[in-house]
This record gives sequence, structure tokens and C-alpha cells, in this order.
Amino acid sequence: MKRFAQNTSVSVGKSRGEIDSLLRQWGCKGVQWTDEFEAGLVTLRFRWEHEGCAYMARFSVNLPTDEELSKSAVDGRTTRTTWSDPKVSDRKLEKLRETRGQQEHRLLLLWLKAAFNAVDAHIVTAEEIFLPFLEGKDGRTVAEVAIPKMADLLSGNANRLLTTGKS
Repeated sequence: MKRFAQNTSVSVGKSRGEIDSLLRQWGCKGVQWTDEFEAGLVTLRFRWEHEGCAYMARFSVNLPTDEELSKSAVDGRTTRTTWSDPKVSDRKLEKLRETRGQQEHRLLLLWLKAAFNAVDAHIVTAEEIFLPFLEGKDGRTVAEVAIPKMADLLSGNANRLLTTGKS
């Protein structure tokens, strides 16, 4: 099955600009992008004030690493090779590097548009839709804290699991 936005030609920069504009339109007070090239990770953080509450949300987007890209850079038509793997085409690998992240940034933009519109249409609350991505003061998201406890959370008393242990 073809993945959505798989063949997009929209640049990462254009998608990021659109995301920044969208977040500004929805009242975000700040945006931060962090690229970790070797890890193949892009992080978007934004501060949003909604109905008297200030939220910090974090989205981590995994991108293919050079090692993963090289698996798709095999060129059987030419004799061009890299020094490390005779089946990998330098030109094809460079082209894949240039387009890395295009699909993921496009999908993030579309997801954010849908999320904000769902909030605006009162389908869900902002807290409900962004809850997994909200950061605590310790820098961890709600999802990072809750997912390891999910089985207990769903089978028992949620109040017991969500308290900090401090009275």
C-alpha cells in the first residue's frame, strides 16, 4: 500500500514554515525545532496557551538514518559505487538524503491541522488531543510516563497510578 505523502516534492523548509504559521494562527507563543542528524530525529516543541492554561507540547519525528537510506540506494544500472558498499550508488544516496524528512514533515503539518480543527469544532478538547504530547517540568511527555504503566492504568485505579506519591 502506498504511504500518504510518500512522493511529496514539498521541501522540509516549506512544511516547517507552514507548521510555524499554523501554530502562530492558533495562538502558540513559541516554537522550537531541533535536528539530531546522526540519530535521524527531529523534535518540534511549542508553547500554547488555551483557556487560561499554558501548555508545552513535544513531537518527536523519526527520520531514516544514512544506514537505512543506503538500503534503498542500490543502483543496479550503473557501476557507480561507494567505498563502503559496492552496491550503493553515491548519487542515489545523496538524492535520498536531500528528500529525507519531506514526507514526515508534511504528515506532521496535516496532523496538526486536523488536530486544531477538531478542537475548534468541539469534537475533542485541546487537552484530550494533545495530552500524550504535553511535557511536564521534568521534560518527559505524558505518553512517556503513562505508556510503561498502561496495563496497570487500564486494569486498576487510575488515581493510584497518576499520583506522585506526595500528599
